[in-house]
Amino acid sequence: MSTEFQKDALNNSLVKAITILNCFSYERPRMRLKDISIMTGINQATAYRLLNTLKEFGLIEQQEGIYSLGKGFLKYEGIVLNSMEIRRIGLPFLEELSNMLNVNVNLAVLDDNEVVYVARAETPHCAYGYFHIGMRRPIYCTALGKVLVCKTPEKAQEVFKRGVKRYTLNTITNEKEFLEEIERVRLQGYALDREEWSNGINCIAAPLYDAAGNIVAGISISGPTSMYPLEKLLEYVPVLIDYSHRISARMGSRGGTV
Repeated sequence: MSTEFQKDALNNSLVKAITILNCFSYERPRMRLKDISIMTGINQATAYRLLNTLKEFGLIEQQEGIYSLGKGFLKYEGIVLNSMEIRRIGLPFLEELSNMLNVNVNLAVLDDNEVVYVARAETPHCAYGYFHIGMRRPIYCTALGKVLVCKTPEKAQEVFKRGVKRYTLNTITNEKEFLEEIERVRLQGYALDREEWSNGINCIAAPLYDAAGNIVAGISISGPTSMYPLEKLLEYVPVLIDYSHRISARMGSRGGTV
């Protein structure tokens, strides 16, 4: 199917409605009509009509001229999560590893060049911070991000072209330095986050592979530096890699390496 035919086959109103929905994010959860119109390039009259339609289906809520995503989306969350093979396969392994080491273990995938968390096995021994399924984080300052792009540096380059933000003194904001970092990750098979996303939080991660040898997800162990200094986390590398291989095998991998 040609690109021209694909574009012609798209429903223009549906495309505009999805464009409006994509305006909302964790950074911009509530927006005015004017701002939505500016961000999307859709005139206010059309945007208003589409917002009202989405509101009828519970996908948009409005309060005093402020729009936000509606509760109608919540019913889809469980459906999406249950349909994810990597989550269904990986969750029992996450729970086993969490119970064995008394650590929090995360599972994440790459979406639109961002890390998206799809599962976590938690331990009461390490309660910290805020976490929710669907949470997004940058690739350039997280251990999971590094393993997810260690074989596709062009994705990292795209992110740096758009600009990056320094979250801590340890955040890597230099493109050359980050590309060298993910090359090390590719060679050694795991990644570290040395308080690069958040002060006081360390993390290690390893990649998960599918049957074709592609990196499709990553698992990580994270926690406060007071409990998990880098020396402690590095002790977990062999078992983390072992579990990444076990999950990958269930995904059909035949032992592909980074």
